[in-house]
Amino acid sequence: MGNGARPPTFPRAVAFFRRHPVLLFLCFTPGIPEYLSGSTPVAAVVYAPGGFLLFLALNLGLYGPGALLAREAFVRWRPGWAGVLLLGTAYGLLEEGTALGTLFNPHASVVGTLGSYGRFAGVNWVWTVSVLAVHVVLSVGLPILLLGLALPETRGRSLLSGRQVPVAVAVYGIDIVVLALATGYYRTAPALVVSAAVLAFALYAVTRLLPRGALDPTCERPRFAPWAYFVLGLAFFPVLLVVPGLGENAGLWPAATAAVEALAGGALFLTVRRTIGRSGSEGALTLLALGALLPIATLGLVAQLFLPVVLLPDVLFGLFFYALWTRYRPRPAVVPPPGTPAG
Repeated sequence: MGNGARPPTFPRAVAFFRRHPVLLFLCFTPGIPEYLSGSTPVAAVVYAPGGFLLFLALNLGLYGPGALLAREAFVRWRPGWAGVLLLGTAYGLLEEGTALGTLFNPHASVVGTLGSYGRFAGVNWVWTVSVLAVHVVLSVGLPILLLGLALPETRGRSLLSGRQVPVAVAVYGIDIVVLALATGYYRTAPALVVSAAVLAFALYAVTRLLPRGALDPTCERPRFAPWAYFVLGLAFFPVLLVVPGLGENAGLWPAATAAVEALAGGALFLTVRRTIGRSGSEGALTLLALGALLPIATLGLVAQLFLPVVLLPDVLFGLFFYALWTRYRPRPAVVPPPGTPAG
């Protein structure tokens, strides 16, 4: 099993997903950024089932191949954590810049007041910093991490064959075009959309050129207790989702707010990188992911409490992390009884 891991808590579920790892990956994305967060309401399956199925298909066609292709690049090129940053940013540019246009549309409902605060030259800059960081973590980074924790045998293994890659690219491209047409009520300057796409492809190219293991952890074993990483995970939400509102309410210059976001997010990343360790870190990584997701899951739950169907993804979320923790929690140190000879 490796790394001192215990047998899985739900062996039948693990056996099923070992045969279908792509299905588990799709549970993470779009599952985490859309359904766990409440961005796409799970409750719609009751009051608007047709719309729910339509959005499910669109989300699967966008997040599924997009995140899978990012993971394939990460596995095949082995660019390290630096690759996750670049690939997640590229994914965010394609979704928010070309498919949904929220980087440029000041009237998009999800953008809110950040459509005016920090807007310059047709770009919602403060929103851009926040939403790209969210995609790095929720759409690409955590799904890759959680798949590797749940199914360790998939680490470093491709999920798409050579023939499946162009199919994924085609589905991804078609979904982007469909979403762009569906959200085309705001006329964005074509140069901005093209620039977002070109920059995304450039980030893929740069990722291909990175040295193996770039920005990977620098120490051998975790330096902090596991629960310290839970606290670090909790910091993700206020740093990247609360700071913009605080900056706007305080009347800060938008560029200063965006800089604080970027610096705080960078400091959080570097803290984790320098302390998490290259081995024996599964328990710490489990709690780091739990801390990052718990506030988002809580908001999604509160927003949809009027229908109990929202409890289903939250219960699955809890069971999943319970299974990871029971498998990877640190083993208690064994203290020999007094008088036991050494060696």
